[in-house]
Amino acid sequence: MVLMSNKNLMHKINIIIIFISPIICSILMLDIGAIEVNLQQIIYEFYNHIFYGTDISNEGYIILDTRLPRIFGAILIGASLSGCGAVMQSIFKNPLIDPFLLGISSGAALGCAMSIGIFPSINLSILAFCGAFFSAMLILIIGRITNNISLILAGVVISAFLSAITSLIQFFVPAEESQSITIWLFGSLGLIEYNDVIILAIGFIITFGSLFLLHSKINILSLQDSEAISLGVNITLIKSISMLLISFICALCVSASGTIGWIGLIVPHIARFLVGSNMKILLPSSLAIGASLLLLSDGIARGISTFDLPLGAINAIIFAPFFIILLYRHINAKH
Repeated sequence: MVLMSNKNLMHKINIIIIFISPIICSILMLDIGAIEVNLQQIIYEFYNHIFYGTDISNEGYIILDTRLPRIFGAILIGASLSGCGAVMQSIFKNPLIDPFLLGISSGAALGCAMSIGIFPSINLSILAFCGAFFSAMLILIIGRITNNISLILAGVVISAFLSAITSLIQFFVPAEESQSITIWLFGSLGLIEYNDVIILAIGFIITFGSLFLLHSKINILSLQDSEAISLGVNITLIKSISMLLISFICALCVSASGTIGWIGLIVPHIARFLVGSNMKILLPSSLAIGASLLLLSDGIARGISTFDLPLGAINAIIFAPFFIILLYRHINAKH
């Protein structure tokens, strides 16, 4: 009885830590950047500006116009990619997949490249969604006719194929557009503005509000297909709705920050270890942990150099070794 009580207490403590971690990380990130600022003084300036109409210093505008939108963007993008990974791992019953590895992010990146280099008159987010949706539909079709390991390999092939088309676009477009595409593919939060934050926030609410309403059915999809069908779940419909929503939010993330990988793969495993596999708590926990980890990754990208290092590269260096460990554990579990 005491052991059960202690276990419940630790579970509650984990949940509290998870949900306050984005707030703590956000405060820490306000103080990281090429220019040093005095946060206490900045807060005092904002207070006086709001209540007494005093002017804001240059350091205050750095916080207000540069760091805050970047922090909000990191929270929304990190949470979105991690939440997508948690849902995809559940509906495909495979712990080794996420939007990056299965090519959804590559499809969105291809759409962005087409908007920048070929169709500048078409909104970047629209073409990003088309590319992401095309990839998602391919994955659904392949997922119906193959097993989990083959699905991963198919995702790698889809990602490589779409990346190759993106590279060809870069080769043939003028140098300025090619450079813009390259920056996008590296992944960075440096260009995020408040307009991007508003769009991301709306997409985030639509996507994860809908997915949370489906959490019980997504839980059932983690069972065998025969069991899910016997419980009255339309597998094809739930998977299609989930992938449509995932394509939508991934397109918004890629159009705002470029391609950022790995976090959608690793974070659901951390959340699952801390809170269990029930999507009702796993999904919001993945959102919170993903927001915190992308904030920390962005802090590393800004803190170790005066240059704005590519966030996609930083994530790959930090999280790719975890994928090797996960793959090793997954293979051993099969034997």
